[in-house]
Amino acid sequence: MSALFWAALYAVVLWTGWAAAWAPGAPARPGAGRPPWATLAALLVVGVPSLLQLTVAPGLLGALQRTPTELADGQLWRLVTSLVVQDGGWPGAVFNLAALAVVGATAEQVWGPRRWLVVWAGAGVGAQLWGLLVQPTGAGNSVATFGLAASVSVLALRRGRGVSRLCGSASLLAGLALLVMGDVHGGAVVLGALAGLLLTRVPASDPAGGRSVPSDPTTP
Repeated sequence: MSALFWAALYAVVLWTGWAAAWAPGAPARPGAGRPPWATLAALLVVGVPSLLQLTVAPGLLGALQRTPTELADGQLWRLVTSLVVQDGGWPGAVFNLAALAVVGATAEQVWGPRRWLVVWAGAGVGAQLWGLLVQPTGAGNSVATFGLAASVSVLALRRGRGVSRLCGSASLLAGLALLVMGDVHGGAVVLGALAGLLLTRVPASDPAGGRSVPSDPTTP
């Protein structure tokens, strides 16, 4: 498969997942709430080491990325640190950070910062285990962002209507295609979707300032 094909499939997952929160019929359309502090913090945590790795400290990639040999030796912390360096050079870093800013801010307004962190970290770290099977060596924060997009897509699919539901379906179908084709991001989509299913089991309101997730799609 060409790089353009993979890029297009990635864009479908992320863009339609983001659009599912804004399109007509969205069950919890983001509004003007508090600043997305969790997203901003994640951008800082990921952006600083990524910038160092791409400029003055290229050795950070090898020291922090996901590698099966080191993980087998007990370096389990690589499941986390692989999220803060980039294996796609400058193009991959710019794409990953931009996607985190756009998709992350929307997902945080939908779920609130606490649930956002659970989805982001759960999908990001969990996808590393799937990555050991399909892409043993690698790094990047994109898997965590794919999990966020999938969680919002599940919300749209379960409680949205019309265009919002269509967008959510498109995002999840593209993610399923990635899973079947053995891409690391497919595992992240599955984990994000599972998180979305759990979060939509009952109505919830984040006391830290997140928007409520309505139990009825007709609820504004």
